[in-house]
Amino acid sequence: MDAQRVVRFVPASGAASRMFKALVARDKAAMEQLDARWDEFPFRSMAEATGPCGTREERWSAIVERLDLPGRPKGALPFHNEMGGVKTAFEAQLVEWSRTLEQPGATLHFTLPAEDMPARVEQLRALANLIGVPVEASVQDPSTDTVALDAEGAPFLKPDGTPLFRPGGHGALLHNLAAISRAHPGALVSVKNIDNVRPTSALEQVVPWRQALIGRTEDLIASRNVALAALREGEVGPAQDWLRQGVAHPGEAIPPGASELWSMLDRPLLVAGMVQNEGEPGGGPFWLRDDRGVLRSQIVESAEMDVSDPVIQDRVGRATHFNPVDLVCAMHDDRGEPYDLEAFVDASRDFLVSKSFAGQPLKGLEHPGLWNGAMGRWNTVFVEVDLRTFAPVKTVFDLLRPAHRSE
Repeated sequence: MDAQRVVRFVPASGAASRMFKALVARDKAAMEQLDARWDEFPFRSMAEATGPCGTREERWSAIVERLDLPGRPKGALPFHNEMGGVKTAFEAQLVEWSRTLEQPGATLHFTLPAEDMPARVEQLRALANLIGVPVEASVQDPSTDTVALDAEGAPFLKPDGTPLFRPGGHGALLHNLAAISRAHPGALVSVKNIDNVRPTSALEQVVPWRQALIGRTEDLIASRNVALAALREGEVGPAQDWLRQGVAHPGEAIPPGASELWSMLDRPLLVAGMVQNEGEPGGGPFWLRDDRGVLRSQIVESAEMDVSDPVIQDRVGRATHFNPVDLVCAMHDDRGEPYDLEAFVDASRDFLVSKSFAGQPLKGLEHPGLWNGAMGRWNTVFVEVDLRTFAPVKTVFDLLRPAHRSE
């Protein structure tokens, strides 16, 4: 594929605080594991360069205080010990993307924290130039922040008396995704979490599956455009056949009319890689009626569900696969014009989250998730991919798993 026809999008705005939550709290089991496996952590050498690390307390201090790893962007953390040295998640993303397409020059776009962004972008571009990957970056639009509520449902006030606004979840990144679609006419966008990376030695297991998702999306868009061209001529068969490729529910009737078929096809497309469910957290594949009553295949996160409902518990328990955020988005119509992505948001899927500020509990409103309700009225096709493509790092101890060891 032409390198100008595809972009990798990696949301990387968040700090690594959740990764280190147990250590920051001095959880007993976490502290014991820190001691027992100290030599295996990819940041060990960095920590020891800051001062003594011979005792548990010195190691904790090096990580939490001297280096402040919990306060760093997740992408900037050392993830892998490799022959060429330690690689951060940012570097691992750059290396994987450079090997995904046969032609060099495909852009990688990171979202980054607004704080110190110019310096971070300069560092990333220095790394990217060595690897041969063009890099872009953006921040989550502050205008998408939402007001927090206190326990009584009133606006949460900071000590200075002003209301607290907090980021509105990854659904707010729909603005960033839309900007990419305008800046890269006709391009497919491959979306991947910052922490889902493997060492360079494992890329032969991973890259073919990333390529397959991109190829499948390209094929689906090409056949969709053929079907839309046929609809212009009054021929409905190709459009009906296209919907039967996993877009429409097999139990739902395919409409016979050209106008209904046009409405069903003429919208953004999401191709979602799904892995077998072996207990890891991730959004499951479900059929869900959107806010207009249309039954669509969807990625649904547990935060959106009432898991106390026995029916929902049963559906979740029987889910065989989930999405590890291995996605390809097609966001242009058959004439190459970018869709207005806001027009395809299922606004009914925003949700409340329980958080805290300065030790006080609060409720936060989050926009419909980027690959959940924000794409709620897209066409979605699920594709099973190999479980080896999924190596999440939700806690610092996940870095000790075999998936993050060089072979």
